[in-house]
Amino acid sequence: MAEFDLNDVLEECKKSASTGYKIATGQHKTLKKTLSHAQEEIKNTLMDFQTSSCYVSGATEMLSKQLIDIESSFDNLSFSFTEDLNNLHGNLSKFSITLFGRTMSGKSTLMEILTHGDGKSIGTGAQRTTRDIRTYTWNHLEITDVPGIGAFEGEDDENIAFEAAKTADLILFLITDDAPQAAEAECFGRIISLGKPVVCIVNVKAAISENKNLKLAIRDINKRFDKMRLYEIHKQFLQYSKQLDQDWGYVPFVNVHLKSAFLAQNIEDQVTAESLYNLSRMENLKKQIVDLVRNKGEFYRVKTFIDIVSNPMLSSMENLLNQSNINSMQGRTILSKKRQFAAWKADFIRDGRKRITSLITTVRSQLNAEIASFAEENYNNSKADKAWNQLLKSRKIKERCQELLDYFQAQCDGKIKEISREIANELKFSSSFISDKSLQMNSIIDGKRIWNWSATIVSGWLSVAAIITGICGAAAAGPLGWAALAVGVIGVLGSFFFSNREKKEQEARQKLEKKLKENVNKVCDSIFKQLNENFDSLISKRIDVLINEIERIDSVVFRLADTQKKLAWDIDEHFLELNYKLIAEALKLIEAEDIQYQILSVARIPGSAVTFMLKDKTLFPYEQTVSLTKLISEKIRFIYNTDSKRVMISRVIGRSIDRKDIRIEERIGVAHIPIKDISPDLKNRVRMAQQFARILITN
Repeated sequence: MAEFDLNDVLEECKKSASTGYKIATGQHKTLKKTLSHAQEEIKNTLMDFQTSSCYVSGATEMLSKQLIDIESSFDNLSFSFTEDLNNLHGNLSKFSITLFGRTMSGKSTLMEILTHGDGKSIGTGAQRTTRDIRTYTWNHLEITDVPGIGAFEGEDDENIAFEAAKTADLILFLITDDAPQAAEAECFGRIISLGKPVVCIVNVKAAISENKNLKLAIRDINKRFDKMRLYEIHKQFLQYSKQLDQDWGYVPFVNVHLKSAFLAQNIEDQVTAESLYNLSRMENLKKQIVDLVRNKGEFYRVKTFIDIVSNPMLSSMENLLNQSNINSMQGRTILSKKRQFAAWKADFIRDGRKRITSLITTVRSQLNAEIASFAEENYNNSKADKAWNQLLKSRKIKERCQELLDYFQAQCDGKIKEISREIANELKFSSSFISDKSLQMNSIIDGKRIWNWSATIVSGWLSVAAIITGICGAAAAGPLGWAALAVGVIGVLGSFFFSNREKKEQEARQKLEKKLKENVNKVCDSIFKQLNENFDSLISKRIDVLINEIERIDSVVFRLADTQKKLAWDIDEHFLELNYKLIAEALKLIEAEDIQYQILSVARIPGSAVTFMLKDKTLFPYEQTVSLTKLISEKIRFIYNTDSKRVMISRVIGRSIDRKDIRIEERIGVAHIPIKDISPDLKNRVRMAQQFARILITN
C-alpha cells in the first residue's frame, strides 16, 4: 500500500501549465480578432438585408433572426474559451484527474480507497450516488469524482461530468466486467474526441464480504481475473470504437477488484488485509497513474491548456465548413429555381401578350361585324345606345376579359406554388445541419418556411381579382361601363318629311356606322391597354416580387456561406499554429527540439492522429518518432509539402484513393473524393488533409 512521492514532478508540471496557459491565451487573443471580423461581416449582411425595399412576410423575420443568432454565437464561442482558460489558470499548481463511470460502477468505492474513507459515500443500490462534483486529493493529485453517466434521466449529470472533463489532465474511466454498455462507450468516445489521455479501469465485481472464507474469496476472484476472460471484455469494449469512427488502441486497461481493496483498509488483521489488498490489484492501478504523471505529466499539463482552445476550434471550423457548403448548395438550388422561374416568366409574358392581342382582335372583329346590321335596324331608334349596350352584353365581353385575367392569375399562382414546392422538397435533402455545442448555427433556409412564404404571396395579398374591379366597375353607364359608347340618337326622324328620303337614311346609317366603329376602336384600345396594364401589374407585384425576394435571400445565403468559409479557414490557421506549438513542447520534453525545424505544419485530430508536413528531402528520426508517439499517444504520419491541393490531399489520405479520382471545384472550394467504406483511420486522414489543403473534402 505504498504511496509515491510526486512533489518534484508536480513542480515541473506547474511550469508546463504556465507555458500552456501562455500559448493558449496568446492564441485566444488573435482568435477573438478573427471572430470579431466575422461578426462585422454578419452585421453588414444583416444591415443590407434589413434596408432592402423588398419584403415578404415571414422570410424577412426568419433570416434576420438567424443572422442575429449567428452573430451572437461568435460571442458565445469566445466567452466559452475565456471562461475555461480562467478556470484552468486558477489551478496552475494542481494536476487534475477526473473519474468517470456509469452509475454503480464503483467510483465512490475508488474514492473511499484513495482517501481511506469509512464507506459512507458508497451506494447500496441502483441509485445515482454521486449527484454533484466531489474533489479530493490523493498523492498530491486532485481527483474529481463526477456524477455517473448513463443513468435514467441523467442528462444533466452527464453535462456536469463532461464540463469537468474539459479541464482535466487525465481521465480515469471506470467500467465493470459484467459486459460493457453502449451508453458508456459513447461517453468514452466523447472523452477521446477531446484528446484527453485516458486510463480504462475494469472493476471486477466478484462478490466478497468480511465473513467470507478468504481462500474461497481468493479462488473466486482469481477466477474472475482470468486473462482470456478479461481480454474478451477489453476486446468487446474496443469494438464500440469502430461504431464511433475512432481508434482506442492506445488506451491502457487496468483490472482491479475495488471491493477487496476497500475491505483491506478496514480490517485489523494485517495478514488478511494484505492478502485482500494484493488480491485487488490496486497497486497496479496506482502505479499506472503515477507512472503516467511522472513520464507524461508535463506534456499533459501543457496539452490541457492548448486543447481547451484547439478542441472547440476544430469542431467549429469543421462545422462552419459544412454549414458553408450546405448554404452554398441551398443557394445554388434557389438560384437554379429562380432562373427557371425567370425563364417561365419570359414565356408567360409572351403567351400573355398574345392572348390579350388575340382576345382584342377577336372582340374587335366580332363587334365590327355587328355594326352594319345594327345600324340598318337602329339608325332611327332613339334608344340605339341601350340596344347597342344590350348587344355588347350578349357577347359577354366583360366575362371573357375576366376569364383571361383569371387564367393569368391561376397560371401565376400555380407556378409560384410549383416553384416553392420544388424548392422545399430539394432543401429537405440539404437542411440537416451538424449540431455543435461550441458554435450553434441555424439553417438559413428552411423548406417549410419557404412553402409558407410562397403561400403568403399567393393568398390574396396581390389579388388580380381586386385589381380588375378597377376595370369592370369604372363607370356606372350600362353593363360595360368602361366601354362608354354613348351611341345616342342620330336624329333622322324629322327627315322623313323631306325629299330624297333614301339618301337621308343612307347618311344616317353611315353616320351611325362611323360612330360605332370609332367607339368600337376606342373600346377595344381601352380594353387592350387596361388588360396589359393589369397583366403588367400581375407580373410586377407577384412574379417580380418573388424573383427579387429570391435574389435578396440568395445574396444573403451566399454572403453568409463566404463568411463562414473565410472564418473556418482563419480558425484553421490558428488551429495549425496551436498544433505546431503543442508538438514543439512535446519535442522539448523528449529532448529533440533540434529537429523541430524540419516540421512546416501540423494537422491533428485530438486523441487519434497527427500528421507532420515536412520540408522536402528531410527525414524525421525513427527513435524520436517512437518517443513522440509514446508521449502523445496519437498516430504520427509524415508528408512532404506541395503547392498542389490534389497532391496534398492524395499524400495525406494515402493509396486508398487514386489521385486521378480527386475532383476539385476551386470556385466553391470543395474537393470530391470517391469513398465506399470509410474507416476511422481514413476519416481522420480526410479531416487532416482538409486542414492542410484548406478545402472542404466531401465524398
